[in-house]
Amino acid sequence: MREAVSRALRANLGLIDAEQENRQARAARIKALSVLLPQLSLDATQDYRNFVENSIGLDGTIPAFNFQTAHVNLSQRLLDISGMHSAAAANESLEASRAGLSDSRNIVVLAATSSYLLVAASQVRLETAKAQLATARATEILIEDRIEHEVSPEIDGIRAKVIRRSAEQRVAVANATFEKDKLALTRIIGLPIAQAFQLTDALIYSPSPDQSLDELIDVVKNRRQDIRAASARLLAATQTVKAQSAQRLPVLEVNANAGETGFNYASSIPDYEVGARISIPLFTGRRIESDVLDARAVLSRRQAELSDIQARAIYDVRSAMLDLKAAQTSVDVSVENVKLATEGLRQAKDRFQNGVTTGVDLIRAQQDVAEAEDNRIASIYAHSLAKLMLIRATGTAEANYSTYLGVQ
Repeated sequence: MREAVSRALRANLGLIDAEQENRQARAARIKALSVLLPQLSLDATQDYRNFVENSIGLDGTIPAFNFQTAHVNLSQRLLDISGMHSAAAANESLEASRAGLSDSRNIVVLAATSSYLLVAASQVRLETAKAQLATARATEILIEDRIEHEVSPEIDGIRAKVIRRSAEQRVAVANATFEKDKLALTRIIGLPIAQAFQLTDALIYSPSPDQSLDELIDVVKNRRQDIRAASARLLAATQTVKAQSAQRLPVLEVNANAGETGFNYASSIPDYEVGARISIPLFTGRRIESDVLDARAVLSRRQAELSDIQARAIYDVRSAMLDLKAAQTSVDVSVENVKLATEGLRQAKDRFQNGVTTGVDLIRAQQDVAEAEDNRIASIYAHSLAKLMLIRATGTAEANYSTYLGVQ
Protein backbone atom coordinates (compact mmCIF):
# COMPACT_ATOMS: atom_id res chain seq x y z
CA MET A 1 0.00 0.00 0.00
CA ARG A 2 2.87 2.37 0.76
CA GLU A 3 4.25 1.83 -2.73
CA ALA A 4 0.82 2.40 -4.26
CA VAL A 5 0.44 5.69 -2.37
CA SER A 6 3.95 6.75 -3.34
CA ARG A 7 3.26 6.06 -7.01
CA ALA A 8 -0.06 7.90 -6.86
CA LEU A 9 1.60 10.98 -5.37
CA ARG A 10 4.07 10.98 -8.26
CA ALA A 11 1.75 10.22 -11.16
CA ASN A 12 -1.81 11.27 -10.35
CA LEU A 13 -3.05 13.87 -12.85
CA GLY A 14 -5.06 15.82 -10.27
CA LEU A 15 -1.97 16.31 -8.13
CA ILE A 16 0.11 17.31 -11.16
CA ASP A 17 -2.49 19.98 -11.97
CA ALA A 18 -2.36 21.23 -8.36
CA GLU A 19 1.45 21.45 -8.53
CA GLN A 20 1.27 23.51 -11.72
CA GLU A 21 -1.30 25.83 -10.15
CA ASN A 22 1.10 26.28 -7.24
CA ARG A 23 3.85 27.25 -9.67
CA GLN A 24 1.53 29.77 -11.31
CA ALA A 25 0.71 31.27 -7.90
CA ARG A 26 4.44 31.52 -7.16
CA ALA A 27 4.99 33.27 -10.48
CA ALA A 28 2.13 35.71 -9.76
CA ARG A 29 3.70 36.56 -6.39
CA ILE A 30 7.08 37.24 -8.01
CA LYS A 31 5.40 39.44 -10.61
CA ALA A 32 3.54 41.44 -7.94
CA LEU A 33 6.76 41.96 -5.97
CA SER A 34 8.68 43.03 -9.07
CA VAL A 35 6.58 46.19 -9.31
CA LEU A 36 8.01 47.35 -5.96
CA LEU A 37 11.62 46.39 -6.69
CA PRO A 38 14.20 48.49 -8.56
CA GLN A 39 14.19 48.05 -12.33
CA LEU A 40 17.62 48.16 -13.97
CA SER A 41 18.31 48.13 -17.69
CA LEU A 42 21.24 48.77 -20.00
CA ASP A 43 20.82 50.31 -23.44
CA ALA A 44 23.20 51.42 -26.15
CA THR A 45 22.42 53.30 -29.36
CA GLN A 46 24.18 53.99 -32.62
CA ASP A 47 22.62 57.03 -34.36
CA TYR A 48 23.21 58.62 -37.77
CA ARG A 49 21.34 61.88 -38.50
CA ASN A 50 21.47 65.45 -39.77
CA PHE A 51 20.20 68.56 -38.01
CA VAL A 52 18.01 71.16 -39.78
CA GLU A 53 18.66 74.55 -38.24
CA ASN A 54 15.28 75.84 -39.42
CA SER A 55 13.74 73.79 -36.71
CA ILE A 56 15.17 76.25 -34.19
CA GLY A 57 14.73 79.44 -36.25
CA LEU A 58 18.10 79.43 -38.10
CA ASP A 59 18.87 78.87 -41.72
CA GLY A 60 20.96 75.99 -42.91
CA THR A 61 21.55 72.34 -42.18
CA ILE A 62 24.25 70.64 -40.15
CA PRO A 63 25.62 67.77 -42.24
CA ALA A 64 24.91 64.18 -41.24
CA PHE A 65 26.91 62.93 -38.28
CA ASN A 66 27.21 59.85 -36.03
CA PHE A 67 26.86 59.65 -32.28
CA GLN A 68 26.72 56.78 -29.80
CA THR A 69 25.28 56.38 -26.30
CA ALA A 70 25.50 53.79 -23.57
CA HIS A 71 23.46 54.18 -20.38
CA VAL A 72 22.36 52.28 -17.29
CA ASN A 73 18.75 53.09 -16.37
CA LEU A 74 17.22 52.80 -12.91
CA SER A 75 13.54 53.06 -12.05
CA GLN A 76 12.21 52.70 -8.52
CA ARG A 77 8.76 53.26 -7.06
CA LEU A 78 9.29 54.86 -3.66
CA LEU A 79 5.61 55.03 -2.77
CA ASP A 80 3.02 52.66 -4.19
CA ILE A 81 0.42 51.65 -1.60
CA SER A 82 -1.69 49.80 -4.15
CA GLY A 83 1.31 47.78 -5.28
CA MET A 84 2.18 46.87 -1.69
CA HIS A 85 -1.30 45.52 -1.03
CA SER A 86 -1.26 43.68 -4.36
CA ALA A 87 2.00 42.01 -3.35
CA ALA A 88 0.48 41.03 0.01
CA ALA A 89 -2.56 39.59 -1.78
CA ALA A 90 -0.30 37.57 -4.10
CA ASN A 91 1.58 36.25 -1.07
CA GLU A 92 -1.66 35.06 0.54
CA SER A 93 -2.75 33.51 -2.76
CA LEU A 94 0.49 31.55 -2.81
CA GLU A 95 -0.19 30.36 0.74
CA ALA A 96 -3.67 29.28 -0.36
CA SER A 97 -2.16 27.42 -3.30
CA ARG A 98 0.29 25.60 -1.02
CA ALA A 99 -2.54 24.58 1.29
CA GLY A 100 -4.58 23.46 -1.72
CA LEU A 101 -1.65 21.36 -2.88
CA SER A 102 -1.44 19.69 0.53
CA ASP A 103 -5.19 19.05 0.43
CA SER A 104 -4.83 17.54 -3.04
CA ARG A 105 -2.17 15.19 -1.70
CA ASN A 106 -4.59 14.03 1.01
CA ILE A 107 -7.27 13.42 -1.63
CA VAL A 108 -4.83 11.40 -3.76
CA VAL A 109 -3.83 9.33 -0.71
CA LEU A 110 -7.52 8.72 0.02
CA ALA A 111 -8.16 7.65 -3.58
CA ALA A 112 -5.13 5.35 -3.71
CA THR A 113 -5.75 3.66 -0.36
CA SER A 114 -9.49 3.21 -0.89
CA SER A 115 -8.86 1.73 -4.34
CA TYR A 116 -6.18 -0.55 -2.89
CA LEU A 117 -8.60 -1.73 -0.19
CA LEU A 118 -11.27 -2.35 -2.83
CA VAL A 119 -8.87 -4.56 -4.79
CA ALA A 120 -7.91 -6.38 -1.57
CA ALA A 121 -11.59 -6.94 -0.74
CA SER A 122 -12.27 -8.20 -4.28
CA GLN A 123 -9.33 -10.56 -3.96
CA VAL A 124 -10.68 -11.99 -0.70
CA ARG A 125 -14.15 -12.35 -2.25
CA LEU A 126 -12.62 -14.23 -5.20
CA GLU A 127 -10.71 -16.58 -2.90
CA THR A 128 -13.83 -17.13 -0.79
CA ALA A 129 -15.92 -17.79 -3.89
CA LYS A 130 -13.40 -20.41 -5.06
CA ALA A 131 -13.47 -22.08 -1.65
CA GLN A 132 -17.27 -22.10 -1.70
CA LEU A 133 -17.19 -23.61 -5.19
CA ALA A 134 -14.91 -26.39 -3.96
CA THR A 135 -17.29 -27.04 -1.07
CA ALA A 136 -20.30 -27.07 -3.41
CA ARG A 137 -18.58 -29.60 -5.68
CA ALA A 138 -17.70 -31.83 -2.74
CA THR A 139 -21.30 -31.63 -1.50
CA GLU A 140 -22.62 -32.46 -4.95
CA ILE A 141 -20.38 -35.55 -5.15
CA LEU A 142 -21.48 -36.63 -1.67
CA ILE A 143 -25.17 -36.25 -2.49
CA GLU A 144 -24.82 -38.02 -5.85
CA ASP A 145 -23.20 -40.93 -4.05
CA ARG A 146 -26.11 -41.09 -1.61
CA ILE A 147 -28.62 -40.87 -4.46
CA GLU A 148 -26.83 -43.70 -6.22
CA HIS A 149 -27.20 -45.81 -3.10
CA GLU A 150 -30.85 -44.69 -2.82
CA VAL A 151 -30.24 -43.01 0.51
CA SER A 152 -31.20 -39.48 -0.60
CA PRO A 153 -33.96 -38.39 -2.97
CA GLU A 154 -33.29 -37.14 -6.51
CA ILE A 155 -34.37 -33.61 -5.56
CA ASP A 156 -31.29 -33.25 -3.34
CA GLY A 157 -29.07 -33.85 -6.33
CA ILE A 158 -30.87 -31.17 -8.33
CA ARG A 159 -30.48 -28.68 -5.49
CA ALA A 160 -26.77 -29.52 -5.14
CA LYS A 161 -26.23 -29.02 -8.87
CA VAL A 162 -27.96 -25.62 -8.72
CA ILE A 163 -25.77 -24.58 -5.78
CA ARG A 164 -22.63 -25.71 -7.61
CA ARG A 165 -23.54 -23.80 -10.78
CA SER A 166 -24.39 -20.71 -8.71
CA ALA A 167 -20.98 -20.99 -7.04
CA GLU A 168 -19.32 -21.14 -10.46
CA GLN A 169 -21.22 -18.01 -11.45
CA ARG A 170 -20.05 -16.21 -8.29
CA VAL A 171 -16.44 -17.13 -9.08
CA ALA A 172 -16.75 -15.72 -12.61
CA VAL A 173 -18.33 -12.49 -11.38
CA ALA A 174 -15.82 -12.15 -8.53
CA ASN A 175 -12.91 -12.66 -10.94
CA ALA A 176 -14.23 -10.01 -13.35
CA THR A 177 -14.79 -7.56 -10.48
CA PHE A 178 -11.30 -8.24 -9.16
CA GLU A 179 -9.68 -7.53 -12.54
CA LYS A 180 -11.73 -4.35 -13.06
CA ASP A 181 -10.79 -3.07 -9.61
CA LYS A 182 -7.13 -3.72 -10.42
CA LEU A 183 -7.50 -1.70 -13.63
CA ALA A 184 -8.96 1.19 -11.64
CA LEU A 185 -6.03 1.03 -9.22
CA THR A 186 -3.48 1.12 -12.06
CA ARG A 187 -5.15 4.31 -13.36
CA ILE A 188 -4.92 5.99 -9.96
CA ILE A 189 -1.31 5.08 -9.22
CA GLY A 190 0.00 5.58 -12.76
CA LEU A 191 0.92 2.01 -13.70
CA PRO A 192 0.58 0.86 -17.33
CA ILE A 193 -2.84 -0.67 -17.90
CA ALA A 194 -1.36 -4.04 -18.95
CA GLN A 195 1.05 -4.17 -16.01
CA ALA A 196 0.62 -7.29 -13.88
CA PHE A 197 0.99 -6.87 -10.14
CA GLN A 198 0.05 -8.49 -6.85
CA LEU A 199 -1.05 -6.96 -3.56
CA THR A 200 1.20 -7.67 -0.62
CA ASP A 201 -1.02 -6.01 2.01
CA ALA A 202 -4.19 -7.99 2.58
CA LEU A 203 -7.56 -6.71 3.75
CA ILE A 204 -7.35 -6.99 7.53
CA TYR A 205 -9.32 -5.67 10.43
CA SER A 206 -7.51 -3.31 12.78
CA PRO A 207 -9.21 -1.25 15.49
CA SER A 208 -9.09 2.50 15.05
CA PRO A 209 -7.11 4.65 17.51
CA ASP A 210 -9.16 5.80 20.47
CA GLN A 211 -9.82 9.53 20.03
CA SER A 212 -12.66 11.65 21.34
CA LEU A 213 -14.76 13.90 19.17
CA ASP A 214 -13.31 17.01 20.84
CA GLU A 215 -9.76 15.84 20.09
CA LEU A 216 -10.64 15.24 16.45
CA ILE A 217 -12.26 18.66 16.12
CA ASP A 218 -9.06 20.23 17.47
CA VAL A 219 -7.11 18.31 14.84
CA VAL A 220 -9.47 19.63 12.16
CA LYS A 221 -8.81 23.23 13.15
CA ASN A 222 -5.05 22.73 12.97
CA ARG A 223 -4.59 20.27 10.12
CA ARG A 224 -7.46 20.66 7.67
CA GLN A 225 -5.79 22.12 4.60
CA ASP A 226 -8.92 23.31 2.81
CA ILE A 227 -9.71 25.50 5.84
CA ARG A 228 -6.19 26.88 5.72
CA ALA A 229 -6.54 27.54 1.98
CA ALA A 230 -9.91 29.26 2.44
CA SER A 231 -8.47 31.45 5.22
CA ALA A 232 -5.56 32.46 2.98
CA ARG A 233 -7.93 33.24 0.11
CA LEU A 234 -9.96 35.44 2.47
CA LEU A 235 -6.82 37.36 3.48
CA ALA A 236 -5.86 37.70 -0.19
CA ALA A 237 -9.31 39.10 -1.00
CA THR A 238 -8.98 41.58 1.90
CA GLN A 239 -5.62 42.78 0.58
CA THR A 240 -7.07 43.04 -2.94
CA VAL A 241 -9.83 45.36 -1.69
CA LYS A 242 -7.18 47.55 -0.08
CA ALA A 243 -5.08 47.48 -3.25
CA GLN A 244 -7.99 48.56 -5.43
CA SER A 245 -8.97 51.32 -3.00
CA ALA A 246 -5.36 52.55 -2.87
CA GLN A 247 -5.38 53.26 -6.59
CA ARG A 248 -6.73 56.70 -5.62
CA LEU A 249 -3.49 57.48 -3.74
CA PRO A 250 -0.39 59.12 -5.27
CA VAL A 251 2.42 57.05 -6.75
CA LEU A 252 5.97 58.39 -6.34
CA GLU A 253 8.63 57.13 -8.70
CA VAL A 254 12.33 57.97 -9.17
CA ASN A 255 14.08 57.53 -12.52
CA ALA A 256 17.80 57.89 -13.16
CA ASN A 257 20.28 57.01 -15.84
CA ALA A 258 24.02 57.38 -16.20
CA GLY A 259 26.37 56.66 -19.06
CA GLU A 260 28.36 58.19 -21.88
CA THR A 261 27.53 59.93 -25.15
CA GLY A 262 29.89 60.88 -28.00
CA PHE A 263 30.79 60.53 -31.65
CA ASN A 264 32.35 57.21 -30.72
CA TYR A 265 32.92 55.28 -27.52
CA ALA A 266 36.58 56.22 -27.42
CA SER A 267 35.81 59.94 -27.18
CA SER A 268 32.49 59.81 -25.32
CA ILE A 269 31.53 62.20 -22.51
CA PRO A 270 29.92 61.01 -19.24
CA ASP A 271 26.39 62.24 -18.67
CA TYR A 272 23.57 61.45 -16.27
CA GLU A 273 19.98 62.32 -15.51
CA VAL A 274 17.92 62.08 -12.30
CA GLY A 275 14.22 62.80 -12.04
CA ALA A 276 11.21 62.11 -9.84
CA ARG A 277 7.60 61.67 -10.86
CA ILE A 278 4.44 61.79 -8.82
CA SER A 279 1.18 60.53 -10.29
CA ILE A 280 -2.19 61.40 -8.75
CA PRO A 281 -5.35 60.04 -10.38
CA LEU A 282 -8.02 62.73 -10.64
CA PHE A 283 -10.67 61.19 -12.84
CA THR A 284 -10.68 57.60 -14.10
CA GLY A 285 -14.23 57.28 -15.36
CA ARG A 286 -15.24 55.36 -12.19
CA ARG A 287 -12.82 52.57 -13.13
CA ILE A 288 -11.38 52.48 -9.60
CA GLU A 289 -14.87 52.36 -8.12
CA SER A 290 -15.75 49.36 -10.27
CA ASP A 291 -12.52 47.61 -9.29
CA VAL A 292 -13.31 48.16 -5.60
CA LEU A 293 -16.86 46.87 -5.97
CA ASP A 294 -15.62 43.79 -7.78
CA ALA A 295 -12.98 43.13 -5.09
CA ARG A 296 -15.55 43.52 -2.31
CA ALA A 297 -17.86 41.03 -4.03
CA VAL A 298 -15.00 38.53 -4.10
CA LEU A 299 -14.30 39.26 -0.42
CA SER A 300 -17.91 38.52 0.54
CA ARG A 301 -17.76 35.28 -1.41
CA ARG A 302 -14.54 34.25 0.33
CA GLN A 303 -16.05 34.96 3.75
CA ALA A 304 -19.06 32.76 2.97
CA GLU A 305 -16.77 30.10 1.55
CA LEU A 306 -14.65 29.97 4.72
CA SER A 307 -17.71 29.71 6.96
CA ASP A 308 -19.13 26.91 4.82
CA ILE A 309 -15.86 24.94 4.78
CA GLN A 310 -15.48 25.25 8.55
CA ALA A 311 -19.02 24.00 9.11
CA ARG A 312 -18.57 21.23 6.56
CA ALA A 313 -15.35 20.09 8.25
CA ILE A 314 -17.13 19.63 11.59
CA TYR A 315 -19.97 17.84 9.80
CA ASP A 316 -17.49 15.54 8.04
CA VAL A 317 -15.87 14.55 11.32
CA ARG A 318 -19.16 13.88 13.10
CA SER A 319 -20.50 11.94 10.12
CA ALA A 320 -17.29 9.90 9.84
CA MET A 321 -17.42 9.08 13.55
CA LEU A 322 -20.99 7.80 13.21
CA ASP A 323 -20.04 5.70 10.17
CA LEU A 324 -17.04 4.31 12.02
CA LYS A 325 -19.12 3.27 15.04
CA ALA A 326 -21.70 1.62 12.78
CA ALA A 327 -18.95 -0.17 10.83
CA GLN A 328 -17.36 -1.38 14.06
CA THR A 329 -20.69 -2.90 15.16
CA SER A 330 -21.11 -4.46 11.72
CA VAL A 331 -17.66 -6.08 11.95
CA ASP A 332 -18.39 -7.54 15.38
CA VAL A 333 -21.73 -8.95 14.25
CA SER A 334 -20.39 -10.34 10.96
CA VAL A 335 -17.46 -12.10 12.63
CA GLU A 336 -19.80 -13.72 15.14
CA ASN A 337 -22.18 -14.71 12.34
CA VAL A 338 -19.35 -16.43 10.46
CA LYS A 339 -18.54 -18.48 13.56
CA LEU A 340 -22.20 -19.44 14.01
CA ALA A 341 -22.71 -20.25 10.32
CA THR A 342 -19.55 -22.38 10.28
CA GLU A 343 -20.72 -24.29 13.34
CA GLY A 344 -24.15 -24.71 11.76
CA LEU A 345 -22.55 -26.13 8.60
CA ARG A 346 -20.51 -28.59 10.65
CA GLN A 347 -23.60 -29.84 12.45
CA ALA A 348 -25.58 -30.01 9.19
CA LYS A 349 -22.86 -32.21 7.66
CA ASP A 350 -22.90 -34.53 10.67
CA ARG A 351 -26.69 -34.81 10.57
CA PHE A 352 -26.69 -35.40 6.82
CA GLN A 353 -23.98 -38.07 6.97
CA ASN A 354 -25.86 -39.84 9.78
CA GLY A 355 -29.07 -39.75 7.79
CA VAL A 356 -30.89 -37.57 10.29
CA THR A 357 -31.76 -34.88 7.73
CA THR A 358 -31.92 -34.33 3.98
CA GLY A 359 -29.56 -32.39 1.76
CA VAL A 360 -31.75 -29.29 2.02
CA ASP A 361 -30.40 -28.41 5.45
CA LEU A 362 -26.84 -29.00 4.30
CA ILE A 363 -27.27 -26.77 1.25
CA ARG A 364 -28.92 -24.03 3.30
CA ALA A 365 -26.08 -24.20 5.82
CA GLN A 366 -23.56 -23.73 3.01
CA GLN A 367 -25.52 -20.73 1.74
CA ASP A 368 -25.55 -19.27 5.25
CA VAL A 369 -21.75 -19.59 5.45
CA ALA A 370 -21.31 -17.94 2.04
CA GLU A 371 -23.59 -15.06 3.00
CA ALA A 372 -21.94 -14.61 6.39
CA GLU A 373 -18.47 -14.61 4.85
CA ASP A 374 -19.49 -12.06 2.23
CA ASN A 375 -20.93 -9.83 4.96
CA ARG A 376 -17.71 -10.15 6.95
CA ILE A 377 -15.61 -9.01 3.99
CA ALA A 378 -18.00 -6.14 3.26
CA SER A 379 -18.02 -5.00 6.89
CA ILE A 380 -14.21 -5.05 7.19
CA TYR A 381 -13.93 -3.05 3.96
CA ALA A 382 -16.58 -0.60 5.20
CA HIS A 383 -14.73 -0.26 8.52
CA SER A 384 -11.43 0.47 6.76
CA LEU A 385 -13.15 2.94 4.45
CA ALA A 386 -14.79 4.67 7.43
CA LYS A 387 -11.36 5.10 9.04
CA LEU A 388 -10.06 6.59 5.79
CA MET A 389 -12.95 9.03 5.64
CA LEU A 390 -12.28 10.02 9.25
CA ILE A 391 -8.64 10.92 8.63
CA ARG A 392 -9.68 12.66 5.41
CA ALA A 393 -12.16 14.69 7.46
CA THR A 394 -9.39 15.66 9.88
CA GLY A 395 -6.96 16.48 7.06
CA THR A 396 -4.39 13.86 8.11
CA ALA A 397 -4.85 11.20 5.43
CA GLU A 398 -1.25 11.31 4.18
CA ALA A 399 0.24 11.30 7.67
CA ASN A 400 -2.01 8.71 9.36
CA TYR A 401 -3.29 6.25 6.74
CA SER A 402 -0.72 3.59 7.66
CA THR A 403 -1.52 3.90 11.38
CA TYR A 404 -5.28 3.71 10.93
CA LEU A 405 -5.16 0.86 8.42
CA GLY A 406 -2.56 -1.18 10.30
CA VAL A 407 -0.05 -1.11 7.43
CA GLN A 408 3.32 -2.49 8.50
